Amino acid sequence: MKRMWMLALSLALVLCGCAPTAREPDQLALVRVLGVAGSGPVELTAVCGLDEGEDTPVGGTCEGADFAAALEQAPWCAKQELTLTSVSYLVVGADVDLHEVLVQVLGDEELGSTATVWVTLDPVGEVLEGCSDPEGDLTLLTNQGIKAPTVAAALATLTTQGQVELPCVGQSGGRLAQTGWCKWEE
Repeated sequence: MKRMWMLALSLALVLCGCAPTAREPDQLALVRVLGVAGSGPVELTAVCGLDEGEDTPVGGTCEGADFAAALEQAPWCAKQELTLTSVSYLVVGADVDLHEVLVQVLGDEELGSTATVWVTLDPVGEVLEGCSDPEGDLTLLTNQGIKAPTVAAALATLTTQGQVELPCVGQSGGRLAQTGWCKWEE
């Protein structure tokens, strides 16, 4: 009986070593900042975080008739495939339909409700592409005490109160900097 248990345990250990492990494919880049411009057509600017040894983040721009159509194009808009499962910051332009974008972000399986929402009055693509590290800049602003609402909180406030206050950012010397607060009204 003892021999049977040892054989079963050995077999289980061997089979555990053969099981495939879940991991991200090597060529998949994680988008950290997603910029949204326009309400139809919609332009998305996807920017990944900086990896060690990189001078500029991986990123790309795509366009679609609406937010959903542009989102479908996003994974293939850069030199390597992008994934939207790790978006931390949503930067919207003044010309977007904010309510519609927030609803679609919440409804998307990849995008989450915890990304924080920022606004820029300048062209979104130019602002994000002109920065050396948009994710690092937005993280620094957050660590400095600027409290941007999450997608879920921004949508809830916009829906219940008809307006939401968002931190406004702009580009200054190749970096993102807060330029004030913008009151967004429905």
